[in-house]
Amino acid sequence: MTSPPAGTAALDLLRAARRIGYVFSGGSMRCAFQVGALETLRHLGIRPALAIGVSAGAWNAGAVAAGTDGRLRSYWRAFLRMPSVDLGNLLRDGSPFRYAEIHRRNFRRYIGVARLALPEALPLYVGVTRLSDRLPVLFEAREVPDPFALLLASNYLPPFYTRAPRLHGVRYGDGGLSDNLPYERAFEEGCDAVVVFANKGESEGDLCRSPRDSEHRPPPDLAQKMVILRPRHRLPIGFVEREWGVVARTMEIGRLRAREVLLGERHPETEARAEGRAPTAILAGLLRRRRRPLD
Repeated sequence: MTSPPAGTAALDLLRAARRIGYVFSGGSMRCAFQVGALETLRHLGIRPALAIGVSAGAWNAGAVAAGTDGRLRSYWRAFLRMPSVDLGNLLRDGSPFRYAEIHRRNFRRYIGVARLALPEALPLYVGVTRLSDRLPVLFEAREVPDPFALLLASNYLPPFYTRAPRLHGVRYGDGGLSDNLPYERAFEEGCDAVVVFANKGESEGDLCRSPRDSEHRPPPDLAQKMVILRPRHRLPIGFVEREWGVVARTMEIGRLRAREVLLGERHPETEARAEGRAPTAILAGLLRRRRRPLD
């Protein structure tokens, strides 16, 4: 019988935990990094008790909750194979982008409302931003009439979408605009360890919780119970990347980076980095300047 591989303190924390929560931050196509990191966790026998997702990370969280996360590479590849632009969509949805329809088809195939309703499905929490006051809200997928609308709302960002989804009669938008890292909810639900899948590179600074909290550090009492899986540097992938080769390389960076964090290995592939500053970092800088008092 083969013994499990020796690991780091981070892996020891997860192996000793009774209830693990997975928290998937948003980040558009950078969330491909999360797919590879998930593969390493599955390989090591780590499984969560619940999943929380925000923005593009909500689709990965949905697959974890539905038990289909082993098919995430196929999920992402199917997404890329469908054309994202159709001028005829201007008449139907007021936008040339077809992302709502692409998500609808792939959600039905790879996640599905029926799977999320099964007794063995994990609790799935999805973060959104209430558009009336820009405050963060977390919904449990089983508590809304249409779980797909919930996940789509967490991704709502003009001009890619033109109609903000309604949940219980209220309009919601991209969850990353108000709270991209709702890890506290996992602890509130009884988790004694939490894995945070973040997409901001370590060389870029602390975690990005929102455009107004772009250098976030979890409080020490919670940080000691968290494992943060994030790239070393800003990922070399476009916000709306359409090339499978680039996406697949990002997944591989995630897989190897998780092995570095959990097993103490070292892989040169994780040194890949994009040039320049991230658009979110530029936006955060503008918001910070707006908040400075006048001299």
